[in-house]
This record gives sequence, C-alpha cells and structure tokens, in this order.
Amino acid sequence: MNKSTALIQNPVDDYALKRHHNFQHSLSHHPLLQLEELKKLALRSPKIRFHSAMLKRTQPFDTARELQTGMTIEETLNNIEASGSFVYLMEVEKDPLYRDLIQTIMANIEKNVHRHDSKMCKPKAWIFITSPGGVTPYHRDFNANYFFQIKGQKTLWLWDHTDREIVGQEEDEAFHGVHSLAKTLYTDEKMKKAVKYEMGPSSGAFFSYTDPHLVENGSEEVSISLSITFLTPEDYQVKRIHKINQLLRKVGIIPSDIGKSKLLNQMKLGLHWLVKHTIYLKSPDWEDA
Repeated sequence: MNKSTALIQNPVDDYALKRHHNFQHSLSHHPLLQLEELKKLALRSPKIRFHSAMLKRTQPFDTARELQTGMTIEETLNNIEASGSFVYLMEVEKDPLYRDLIQTIMANIEKNVHRHDSKMCKPKAWIFITSPGGVTPYHRDFNANYFFQIKGQKTLWLWDHTDREIVGQEEDEAFHGVHSLAKTLYTDEKMKKAVKYEMGPSSGAFFSYTDPHLVENGSEEVSISLSITFLTPEDYQVKRIHKINQLLRKVGIIPSDIGKSKLLNQMKLGLHWLVKHTIYLKSPDWEDA
C-alpha cells in the first residue's frame, strides 16, 4: 500500500474541519488490523492502557481508568470476548511494523486537511479493542479525530463543541485552561442534540477539535477501531484563547466568550504569548499551549 492509495471515500466537500461527518474506508480487511496481529502489537507496546468497559453513560470519564478488572493484559486480550474490557494502544505510528500503514493513512487525511487551507500538527494513531457491550462514557479529547471502525458494531454519539447549550464557556475554560474534565458531564437532556452514527466495518466518522462524544459497543462481538488524531494551527488558537479566559477568570475578570470579537481574540493571543514566555516560561502546563 503506497501513500497515494485512496483509503477514504467521500466527496471532498464533506470534509469540513469544523463539523462532524461520516465516511467510508477500505481498511477493515488489512492484515495488521486483525485481532491476532493486534494482540501481538499490544504485548510489545510500551504505550497501552486497559480497564473495565462495563460502564454507564454517566460514569465520569476521568475515573473510568480506575475501574480495573483484575486481569493482566495477556488475560484481558485472550478473553476479550468475555472480559468486559477496554484496551487502547497509543502512539501506534512508532511501531516499526505499523509505521508504513499509519503513514499512508495519515497522508490520506492530510490531503483533506490541506484542501481546507490548514495543516496537521502532532498526528497520532490509536487502536481500541473493546469487549461486547462496552461503553466509553461522555467526554472530550484535545484533538480532532478521524475514527475508523474496523470490526464489530458500535453507536457513536457526537455533539457540537461550539453549542453553548452543550458546552458552556466555563467548561471550555476548565478543559483548555487546566486540562480538566470536571465540568464535562453527561445529562440525558443533552441526548436531544446528539447526532447518532451507527458504525460498522468500513465506516468512519470525523469529529472536530474537542467535540463531545459517547461510544456504545454492540453486544454481539468484539469491536476494533483505529483513530488518527491531530491538531491544526486554528485549534491551537482556540486553546490559547480559552486558556487566557480561564486565567482572567481566576484573577476575578469575567472574560468575553471566544466568538464575541475578533479583535479581542487577537489581543488574547498576544497576551497568551506574553504570559507563556515570561510568567510561565518553564511551566509544563504551558509547554503545548
């Protein structure tokens, strides 16, 4: 498979980077993405986490990884059909056997990103292996995401992160400012605005930077998914404005919301640069801000 191979099938106009949408792909039968090969990858990967997948929609996402099954990774994978587990492999792009495949997928994605006058920053590959009936609770991620369903069925619920009835301004400030999900909470009321994607092999979904989402896996078989995440320069600007808003609120100033004024946004970006390179020059919280 060379890097010019078309892996994603959808009209170019559907690939807006600011709204979620579905697509089709041709990765489901790739030999490296089958369960037995992924077990081998998991056992040699230094970047792997696993915990119970038998969760509720209301489970706070930050606490999900604390719910262990008591099994080793070998036991978990060898009994994945019945172990009630969620396994995720990080930085798959660094594995020598998977590097070419992931680079090809990323090259396909980058073509679409470039068509929208942007570029990919810090792309990473993740693989998720989930027992039947597993749930990934409502949460947000610090990236945009091309999500490829490889095996099994799952329901993906997505929300628009710019909808202030779903994501409040202070939630955004906590999320971007101090990397906190404490205010990112599921309610049944939010389901009225959710967009539902039924995912099966060869289907995929794009969700834009920090879109809230919830995943419920089918009850009949193991699910395998591949995720390519990245940021754009525009995403970094959003992050920096919210980070400054959080800082302003912390010192008693109620900040204007991000969409209120282009001039204020530019001033906050300038203030961010000044604060980062003076007060927080050596702070790890500001390294990637």
